[in-house]
Amino acid sequence: MSEKESGQGTTRREFLKVAGLTAAGLALTSVAKSKTYAVASGRVIGANDRILIGHIGCGGQAMAHIRILKQNAEANNTQSIAVCDVYDNRTNDARTYLGLPESAGMRDYRKLLENKDIDAVWIATPEHWHFQQAMDAADAGKHIYLEKPMTRHLDEALKLHDKIKETGVVLQVGSQGCTDAKWHKAGEIVKAGTIGKVVWCQGSYCRNNPDGEWNYTIDPKANESNLDWSMWLGPAPKIPWSPERYFRWRKYWDYSAGILSDLFPHRLHPLMIAIGGGEYPT
Repeated sequence: MSEKESGQGTTRREFLKVAGLTAAGLALTSVAKSKTYAVASGRVIGANDRILIGHIGCGGQAMAHIRILKQNAEANNTQSIAVCDVYDNRTNDARTYLGLPESAGMRDYRKLLENKDIDAVWIATPEHWHFQQAMDAADAGKHIYLEKPMTRHLDEALKLHDKIKETGVVLQVGSQGCTDAKWHKAGEIVKAGTIGKVVWCQGSYCRNNPDGEWNYTIDPKANESNLDWSMWLGPAPKIPWSPERYFRWRKYWDYSAGILSDLFPHRLHPLMIAIGGGEYPT
């Protein structure tokens, strides 16, 4: 494969540098560079204005984000004003928790993106949807917090990277643990050259569950009358309704890269911060 991807404005090496920083929890661009910034949807946000957030995905990880955002809403001057999930029960649970009216909950994320009051979206959906939802959000002028992995495939990541540069919105790819101060302190030490050139990093993960991995509880109330299965499948192969695949999607290649995208980032991303960002030492 050539250094310059066909049809892309970003080389593989350039992408890996930026994507590494992004995956470590750093924004591609910074809202803090100026007191105000223009949003493509039409709103111009001042430094003291409240940031209005829409949530795409209301499952387990998404609800963790929603709870933390609500608990810190006053301090961060944010407000969650809309929620979206293909499963009505999850949408309603999130909407009720946030105290939102029925009209603030929806199944189709594209309807949420049409809301011009929303400044930023929080995307916490299965991996096979990350690319398209982030691309659509950028086109709608929404700033984006995107759960890891950034995309399922490299060519998608290259396209999304270029889309963010084109639209000027902020994209942050999230991974738990990246805000831990120890990794950033280590990064400062490495950048300062205190320990010399870093040539080796090592991390580990050990799970030995007798019940197997990713065997999440299957909600017996979920069915095709209260869940949009076709929308959930999206770009994945079309198959009949499967509660097993819906609730345990990490076990299937059609929707996930498995350990590579679920557990590996929790070790990779902090190390990339600790070595000062950018590429791996070689």
